[in-house]
Amino acid sequence: MDVVIVCHTEFGYVKGKEVVYDKRAKEGVEVGVQRLLKIADGHGARVTFAVMPEAAERFPGNVKHEIGLHVHPGWQELSVHGNRYYVGDAYLRKHCKASSTSTVLKDYPYEEQLDMIKAGKEHIAETLGVEPKTFVAGRWSLNDDTVRALVEAGFTHDCSATPHKKRGHYDWSKLPRMCMPYRPSRSSYQAKGDLPLLMVPVSQALFGASVSPEIIPIIGRRWLESCFLEYYRQKLPLFHICLHSPCMTDPYFMGQMDALLRFIAAHDVSFKYASEVREAGGHRPRADVLPYILNIGGGMERPLAKLAIEGRR
Repeated sequence: MDVVIVCHTEFGYVKGKEVVYDKRAKEGVEVGVQRLLKIADGHGARVTFAVMPEAAERFPGNVKHEIGLHVHPGWQELSVHGNRYYVGDAYLRKHCKASSTSTVLKDYPYEEQLDMIKAGKEHIAETLGVEPKTFVAGRWSLNDDTVRALVEAGFTHDCSATPHKKRGHYDWSKLPRMCMPYRPSRSSYQAKGDLPLLMVPVSQALFGASVSPEIIPIIGRRWLESCFLEYYRQKLPLFHICLHSPCMTDPYFMGQMDALLRFIAAHDVSFKYASEVREAGGHRPRADVLPYILNIGGGMERPLAKLAIEGRR
């Protein structure tokens, strides 16, 4: 099994075991990236850093892991649990014309999406010396125009899919919960086709938690370990972990990420960059509750209804 770690690299800090995406908190990039690297290197893991253009100049130098692009369009102030912050990208706001302030790509016409993606790619290349090939859409939101724009801009992999989920600002409901990499159709980004872009969905635990250290305060780390075993026991080709760089500024999340990678690395896995993932055919994943049942009592008895809060951003 291949394991990929995709880090959405942006400003922010941790408050009460929750990431606050405050653009004044540069340590979310400057400190969070370095700490994740130390943890990953300790387990022989590889990380794909999807970097926001506005964060590129704060990204540490001499990082030998993969660098991709993360686009949060628009500019709006959000309030989550009493914490207020702006969502958007200051660099793209300055350098791209936009017909909206929406913070999701799907609300923009094709030409404006393409402009933002190209501008972000060029800025990452100029600032960090690497041409990104891997992409993550802000707030998990894209549409068929985004896929067209990514192909036009030369991207090879997209890591925005959160399978079997739908919120007001994104829709991945047509994908099965356990979804392996696929090439999208020209008529639907959620259908298999032949476009030269590989969709690399985030792994999903039973009852719909994306595999990320940020969900651990709600459901417990052993639930994610059980999810890994659910995939591993079926010999599925890929397990995809996602996280935001600011969470790695906090000792709690650092410890949880370290423990999760230690558990995974004890199995027969190969850590890969997102751009190294290949299309997976012939696999029919099925729900396997046994790993979860065997781990009951390890803190997983928390109310599963709380998983709904994961989709707030």
